[in-house]
Amino acid sequence: MSAHVNRRSLLRLAGAGALAGVAGPLLTGCGDGARRDVGNAGKDLAPWPAYVPFAGPRPDAPGDDEGVQALYLTYPQQVARSVNDTVGDGSDVTAMVITYGAPPKPAEANRFWQAINKALNVNLKLVVIPDAEYGQKMTTLMASGDDLPDIIMFSQLALPRAAEFIQAQCADISDLVSGDAVREYPHLANIPTRAWKAMGRINGRIYGVPLERPAPGNSLFVNRTALNQAGVPVQWDTEGYVAAMREVTGGRRWGIGGSKSLFAGAGAITYHAGSLGAPNQWRVDGGKFVSTLTTAQFEEALGVMRRLAEAGAYHPDSLTLSATDLQTFWHSGTVVSISDGFGAVAPNTLAKINGRFQLDLGRPYGPTPTPWRGTGFFGHVAFKKASPDRIKLLLRVCDYLSAPFGTAEYELANYGVEGVHFTKEAGGIVPTELSGVENNTNLPVKYIGVAPAVLYLPGHPEAARAVHEWEKAVLPKSVADPAVGLRSATQSSKGAELNRIVGDAVSAIVFGRKPVSAWKDAVSQWKQAGGDKLAEELATEYAAAT
Repeated sequence: MSAHVNRRSLLRLAGAGALAGVAGPLLTGCGDGARRDVGNAGKDLAPWPAYVPFAGPRPDAPGDDEGVQALYLTYPQQVARSVNDTVGDGSDVTAMVITYGAPPKPAEANRFWQAINKALNVNLKLVVIPDAEYGQKMTTLMASGDDLPDIIMFSQLALPRAAEFIQAQCADISDLVSGDAVREYPHLANIPTRAWKAMGRINGRIYGVPLERPAPGNSLFVNRTALNQAGVPVQWDTEGYVAAMREVTGGRRWGIGGSKSLFAGAGAITYHAGSLGAPNQWRVDGGKFVSTLTTAQFEEALGVMRRLAEAGAYHPDSLTLSATDLQTFWHSGTVVSISDGFGAVAPNTLAKINGRFQLDLGRPYGPTPTPWRGTGFFGHVAFKKASPDRIKLLLRVCDYLSAPFGTAEYELANYGVEGVHFTKEAGGIVPTELSGVENNTNLPVKYIGVAPAVLYLPGHPEAARAVHEWEKAVLPKSVADPAVGLRSATQSSKGAELNRIVGDAVSAIVFGRKPVSAWKDAVSQWKQAGGDKLAEELATEYAAAT
């Protein structure tokens, strides 16, 4: 296998997809095609990396143990330089990552990309795949099994036998990051232990670096301006919420926007299920795993969504829109609310809203809510097998891009070059026009390495305060998914099928093709297709991990 991906391979990965349908049990990327044990029960477990937090600048309001983030209303007047050693060796470094933005300008015409390459002392070559195509392209990559990129970003898609592929084709980095070894990479040591646990081990070993995310999970983003104009308060109950979505719908505006990816599984129902007290994916009861799909609260949430659809509150293309198109409708005000990952609380979101309305997050509407916490990570990066020195170089690249808020390295990775992509004024960072096309959304180096998140929204202190207040109100009631970080052979082989069963049933019920009573049949199908086996495997892994 070649040390680096050649140009032909890069083009093949960027344009591939025809082989996606033949993957699954026939994946050749695992070498001999044999099923591998990727579970952790009964294994000698590599210690998690030591947590060595960065002593950053003093926030305007502190975070807490519930997951509330540190709030920064202004940017630090002085930033520290945290990388003094040479990162790379001038070689090419190839990476395949997801994108939710426009294609980046070529490196030779992209000053942000050039600055990143100079800081890393590598020639970073990115294969940037749109989110709607990422699952297909990843499946094709795993099926091919050769000419892999140096760095492969895995999102939380249920890719068939992904853990087996990683164990067969990617580097075991346990000895380089376990325990105190991670101190060689101080920014990786600053990643909270919860993110490493969320990523999970494979066969007892550590095979990647997590892309950390804050505690909140999929959240309801709302257009507070439109809600205020309709007289909708910040706190609402079930009937108040349904009435509000009906009230703001009319003309060429809808209360709620959905997308194909949201309705592909349970993503579209997360906010509603948590509002009505459903457990976050699973509940552990006497050592057994009980699926949220089997609870009365989940079925009640389906009923609320059905009422919203009957009222015409959903955008009519909610089952077919791409996530990118949905974002466009949201930013323009065409839809008043969307469910999205908490990572969308970001400066680029506010830049796209461009002052059209005030951003806020919706409070849960049920009497005894259990808002669903996120997994604690967006995904992770794994590294193609290589010499120890090469893996250490790739870890240094991730370490640099994971530099924390308050450092010069963070500033470059997140805002670009001062005087080119941003300026600094009394309140903080002010993006230039060029940053609209040269940024870490269009060139998503943030999916190679990312700092633990703080709450700082340049130029939008009122939005930052609103989000901070939401976190303080919601997170104490929130619940985690006990299955996060656990391995399951059924999840690996049948996760996509199980998600499809759920997504198809949710879509059919919400949009009136089936009655709410049909949900029980869907749950039975899910259980028979592997849901019961999945629950058994998770219980075994959970007992071993605790």
